[in-house]
Amino acid sequence: MLPIKVMALSAPSVSICIPSYNYCRYLACALDSALAQSWKDVEILVVDDKSEDGSVALVREYAERDPRVVLYANPQRLGLTQNFNQCLRLARGKYIKFLCADDVLDGQCVERMVAAIEAESDAVLVGCRRYFFNDEMRVIGERGYARKKQIVSGQRAIHKCFFSGNLIGEPTAVLFRKADALAGFDENYYQALDMELWFRLLEKGSLVYLANTLCGVREHDSRGTANNLRAGKITADKMRLFEKYATRPYLGGTMAERLRWDARMASSVTREVAAGAAESPEVVKKAFYFPRFSVSVLTPIASVLTRMRRKTGII
Repeated sequence: MLPIKVMALSAPSVSICIPSYNYCRYLACALDSALAQSWKDVEILVVDDKSEDGSVALVREYAERDPRVVLYANPQRLGLTQNFNQCLRLARGKYIKFLCADDVLDGQCVERMVAAIEAESDAVLVGCRRYFFNDEMRVIGERGYARKKQIVSGQRAIHKCFFSGNLIGEPTAVLFRKADALAGFDENYYQALDMELWFRLLEKGSLVYLANTLCGVREHDSRGTANNLRAGKITADKMRLFEKYATRPYLGGTMAERLRWDARMASSVTREVAAGAAESPEVVKKAFYFPRFSVSVLTPIASVLTRMRRKTGII
């Protein structure tokens, strides 16, 4: 085991947490963007999950040049969700800013997010607009919760994301207080671990959404989504979300919203079947608002759309 690096007694205000596994080819970009933050009172905590590609050596080089970089190497492989929780356990900052090892931060990301959460006493989560880019560093799209800055009640934000998807964003796109997330990510989740934690946080307070594009999320073939599709983990996570949250009073949903959920669920099921997962629509009926209609109508439509996506290389 590599020990945690000895640091000054005073804890940083922000921990930029980088969970990493075999992403040496991307780590330099992530680390450079973390070190370039206008908010200097940070630790940059890299928790390596038994990489075999030179990641540890690379982070050691950065740590030798800048004492804010802290390396911890897990003695045993933990897996994605557990490694995210390892970051939370080891982080010393008041605020947590995740940075996935293949993503990047805008230079003012941390500063703007800290200012936003400190300006709103009820805020438990700050999100921002993010762009998506490929391995050639070409921007291929953007996404966000809304077009303008908003301060939204937690229940309203959960409602919007439950029926429309994770508009708040990936771990790279948010900041929150460590004290609000001591329970960590639910280790039963694989794909929706971030959204499930956002929901738990938002049941305690509000979301501050910044319309500024403050981070970049890399799209590439080795991301976990494809593996999760093949393993049936995306549908399984949605089933868990449905079972836990669908009965919440503030998530009753209109007819249109319930149909939107069912359409998204049908799409996930058919994409997983196409990717080689064993599950079928019949197995996950309990996660549909309208099981008979969705399995007999929405699922066949989703199956056709999935085949069309596969022909164009999109799934």
